[in-house]
Amino acid sequence: MTAFAAITLFAGSASAQTFIGSWTVDQGPYSFEIPTAYSARQAAALLFGGIPTDYLISTVDNNALNINNSGWYSTFGVGASIQNHDYVMSTGGLYRDIGDASAYVSDWANGPQYTNYAFSAVPEPSTVALLGVGMFAVLGLARRRGRGNTLV
Repeated sequence: MTAFAAITLFAGSASAQTFIGSWTVDQGPYSFEIPTAYSARQAAALLFGGIPTDYLISTVDNNALNINNSGWYSTFGVGASIQNHDYVMSTGGLYRDIGDASAYVSDWANGPQYTNYAFSAVPEPSTVALLGVGMFAVLGLARRRGRGNTLV
C-alpha cells in the first residue's frame, strides 16, 4: 500500500457522517399559530439539540452517502420545495406572509414524502482517532522507507 493510498483510505473514513434522526416538515406547529420560520439545519438543532452547524441535512434518505445538503420546506401561500439546508425566507423571523419558508411547520408540505434526514456535521471522536492512527502509520512507513535509502 502506498503512502498516498493509506492517506486516502484514512482521510475518507474521517468524513463519514452519522445519521441522527428525521422529521417530516408538517410535524412542526400549525401555520396559523404564526410559528418561527426554520431552516432545515435550525429545525434539526431544535429537534435533536445543539446548534445548526452541528448538522447536515438530506432529502434523499438516511444513508450518509446520499447527503445532498438540501431540505424540504413549506412555503407560505405557495407550496413545498427543496432548498439549501441553510435556506431562510421569513418576515421578521416568522412564517406568516406569502413567500416565507420553513422546514418545520404544518402547512403545505404534508406527508412522509417531505421528510428531512439529519446527520452529524462533525466526525465522531472515534473517527478522528482512526485518522490519527492512520497518519502515524503512514509517517512510520515513510520514515522506515527513508532509512533504507540512506547512503553511508
